[in-house]
Amino acid sequence: MKIIQLLPGSGGVYSERWDGDHLSFGITAMGQSVSGVVNVLDATVMMEFELPGGLGIVPSGLRHRLQKVGQLLLTKK
Repeated sequence: MKIIQLLPGSGGVYSERWDGDHLSFGITAMGQSVSGVVNVLDATVMMEFELPGGLGIVPSGLRHRLQKVGQLLLTKK
C-alpha cells in the first residue's frame, strides 16, 4: 500500500493498493473522505467510489467528466 500526504500540514492523505488489475484507493482531505475501486478490464475501465454527503451533489457532472477524460486517455496514442 502506498500512502502519500497531499498537502504539507493539511492532514490530507491519499492511499492506493493495486492487486493485479484492481486498484483500491482512499483520499482524505479537509475533513472529507472518498474511497473507491478501479477495475481495468480488456475493453473497459470500471470505477466505483463513495462520496461523503457534502459532495453528493457532484456525481452527475463528475461522471460525465470522468467518462470523457477516461475515453481520451484510452484512445490517445
